[in-house]
Amino acid sequence: MHHRKLNAAHRRPRRHTIDRLMPFTGAPLFHALQLLATSDSARFHMPGHKGQPVFNSFRDIYAIDYTETYGTGNLYLGDGPIRDAEVAAARYYGANDCFFLTGGSTQGILAMLGAAVGCGGSVLIDREVHRSVCHGCALLDITPYFFSAPLLEPFGISGALRVEDAERQLIAHPDIRAVLLTSPTYYGLRRDLPAFADLCRAHGKLLLVDAAHGAHFPAVDLPSPVEEGADMAVLSMHKTMPSLGQAAVLLSGAGVDRASLRENTALFGTSSPSYPIMASIDLARSYNEGPGHEKYRKAAEICREVREYVCRNTVFTALTERDFPSLDPCRLTVCTAGTDITGHALADALWSEHGVACEMADERNVVFILTENDPAGAIYRLKHSLRVLSRRRSQTVPPKKTPPFPPAERVMSVRDARFAPCAEVSLSDAEGRVCARPVTPYPPGVPLLWPGEKITRAHVELIRERWYNDIDRIAVVMPEK
Repeated sequence: MHHRKLNAAHRRPRRHTIDRLMPFTGAPLFHALQLLATSDSARFHMPGHKGQPVFNSFRDIYAIDYTETYGTGNLYLGDGPIRDAEVAAARYYGANDCFFLTGGSTQGILAMLGAAVGCGGSVLIDREVHRSVCHGCALLDITPYFFSAPLLEPFGISGALRVEDAERQLIAHPDIRAVLLTSPTYYGLRRDLPAFADLCRAHGKLLLVDAAHGAHFPAVDLPSPVEEGADMAVLSMHKTMPSLGQAAVLLSGAGVDRASLRENTALFGTSSPSYPIMASIDLARSYNEGPGHEKYRKAAEICREVREYVCRNTVFTALTERDFPSLDPCRLTVCTAGTDITGHALADALWSEHGVACEMADERNVVFILTENDPAGAIYRLKHSLRVLSRRRSQTVPPKKTPPFPPAERVMSVRDARFAPCAEVSLSDAEGRVCARPVTPYPPGVPLLWPGEKITRAHVELIRERWYNDIDRIAVVMPEK
């Protein structure tokens, strides 16, 4: 909107300018917010800080923190500079369309399920899905069917998913409307998405991908899930790109109902989406199209070098392409199996003794995310601390193969179990009861048991053996009075 030029006597003093204007202009939303923040206007709308530096640490963020007003655009109407930024992101990821999300990948997972499966439908998923998928099934009364990958040793993590296992489920359950896979996984394993895309097309199903940890793939010259054949995919920009927390995008391929996706993102999102979060998506994409691209490729090279360093200079084992051919090139998974320390204990020692914080740890592994923003000093500290801690460790007999988590019998729908009266009981008292909440060693938030599944002695024993410190009580459905 064009504002009337004020007389000099009435013009407000210029009390704030953005301190650091970015040297590139390929971010239309951020550029529009900068222009508004430095324009001569009075803000009688939300947010309450009115763009003023109330708290100096938030000075630049407050300046571009707007609501739906003149010149900002409206996310759920898909217009203005927000839409320009979405189109630019769709082009970057090779997608037919892109929808900005300010509720993280969780918002995108729920929107995908709502658009592709719908209320009361069925979906085929691998057991590596995030707990937000479980929440989506509860909210939409969706029936999940599962298939799993053999475990990859000595890491004890899910390996390659088999297309033939998925096809058997599609044939056995023709009511399935979509297949939902996680790629890359928390440990950095990439799925064979083209093969699953072919399977879905052959059976008339949609392929959905939780690619929360793969937003950086174009920066390291890898295709996005939609470029590999997925119909929809969710990417967490904040996990591996220089974006604010909760920043994510939902990508769609050709033939997907754009209006339905937009409606579902609104259904599961806040009606007051954060403009700084959206601007950070715009900036991160623009940055990685420019100077960030070469920096991220360098980060991938560094990650490869650190993997080899760990294998050569420590008693630990790094997950490399020798173990699994398709890896996220910027994910470092360090395995402690065959040593006298657990992954949890190694993570704690890294932090308490060396100030090195990992992304997550489990009984056998410690996982680190590398990006273009890791300074050389941090990389040196990571390598040095692993080597120092390794000197105090000794090698032991390699552990037995990790037993797969026992299959579970569904006795209630996810929705009925999730919203039924429940109570927490000890592991010892959980046997024979019905699970009421996802049993999740978090992070990464992958449910071992889903609401509605019956808890057996085998489940209890495996949880006690591998996750007792994380899971000592389970929420179970209470019997009707």
